[in-house]
Formats: sequence, C-alpha cells, structure tokens
Amino acid sequence: MIEAVIFNLDGVLVCTDECHYRAWTQLAHEQGIQLQPDLYLKMVGLKRMDSIRILLQGRDRTYTAQEMWALGVRKNDLFNEQIDRLDQESILPGALETVIALKNKGVKTAVASSSENAAGILRQLRIDHWFDAVVDGTQIEKGKPDPEVYLTAARKLRTPTGNCLVIENTPAGEESAKQAGMRCMTLSNPYAPNELQLPSTLAELDLPLLAAH
Repeated sequence: MIEAVIFNLDGVLVCTDECHYRAWTQLAHEQGIQLQPDLYLKMVGLKRMDSIRILLQGRDRTYTAQEMWALGVRKNDLFNEQIDRLDQESILPGALETVIALKNKGVKTAVASSSENAAGILRQLRIDHWFDAVVDGTQIEKGKPDPEVYLTAARKLRTPTGNCLVIENTPAGEESAKQAGMRCMTLSNPYAPNELQLPSTLAELDLPLLAAH
C-alpha cells in the first residue's frame, strides 16, 4: 500500500534542472572544461561538492580544499542568478495538480533533494505548504545515490519505507530510492537518451490512481 509519495525536485516538480545545467556549464567553462551531457548526467542529483569532484576528474592539476570550496560557492552564485527568475510558470506540467490530488486522497507527500536550495525554491514558488515534509542538502551528510535523503523523508513522514513511492529522474536518485527500500517511478531526463520512452512530466501519469493500486 502506498502511504506516501516522495518527489525529487529538479526536473520533476520544477524546471530547475536547466538552471543547474547552465550554472555547471558556466563553471566548467571557467575551468577550461567542456561539459558533455554524459558527464553532466553523472553529476545530476548529487550534492554540490560531489558533483565538483566528478567535474574535475582527470584534470592535470590538484585543487586545494579551499579552491574546491570556492568553486562550490561560485556554482551556487551562478545557480542563484538563475533561480531568482523562477515563478509559478516554472512549475512543471501536472506537478502541483498531482500533489494536490494525492493529498485529497489522504496520501502524504514530500520532497527529497540533494540540493541545498530546494526548501528555498519551494518557498519562493509558494508551494512548500503542499508537502508534509521537505528534505534538502542542508539536512543530510551524504547525497544521492546514498539513501540518506529518502530515509530521512520517510522518518519525517512517519511512514515505513516499503510504503513509500519515489518519483525520480536521475540515475543517482533511482539508486538512492532502491537502497532505501522504496518503490520508484522514473521520469525521463533531458540529458539522457529516452530509450525506454519514459514520461517526461507528471502530467503524463495518473499518479493518484497508480498510488491507490
């Protein structure tokens, strides 16, 4: 029985995935790196410093801890420039309607994201009140694919992990949900081939009906 649905934020509820991509692309350019989609896909869904380590793999120089921290700050600044322009139109098709329909059926809802900006984005868009719990990167030690973010969400929801359904769109997020012992439904990711013809938005799913079964 599905008692709770836990959503990833970027690319599932809000079109912030493009904001992340632009910020990472600019940061990579500043470091003399051309960010290819296959490399970026490995970074998606991870905590910021984990993504930076992947971005810098194979470089012919060593970055100090201070330099790594500075890159993290720079990426966040670039991202914030993007998200400052987010508004209600940035909510992806079917996202809010799905959350409201689930709550009307008595299903708990939560957001679980490795991003440290997730809670702030939900407040900015004035949709945070629709969720029974929000877990972001400021509340966890390990980002996806570690299961901590989803286990924390289940604990906040007071729901057994086996009764939680996760909605994801990244390989790291799928692995995180799997390791947490949760069922997972996957949306397509614009930076990966959609060979399985996955739905691209929640508007293409009747999630409340699926949860009921």
